[in-house]
Amino acid sequence: MTYRFDFGKGLRLIQAEKAVSSSELARQLNVSRQQISIWRYAEDGKLSLLSKICDKLDCEVDHFLDKASK
Repeated sequence: MTYRFDFGKGLRLIQAEKAVSSSELARQLNVSRQQISIWRYAEDGKLSLLSKICDKLDCEVDHFLDKASK
């Protein structure tokens, strides 16, 4: 069984849930706002970034993946 998730969807939903703007998240991750925008609309994300993103958004990886898979 393959576990499929939409990285961008998860990011958008968690950002909205936590009321964190793309500019604020970009500042916290030390990346450009444009990079956040790319991630927000990407189906595939780098799993190596997932832990760092979840840390900055104060959410568990499982919660992110749950949001991204629905």
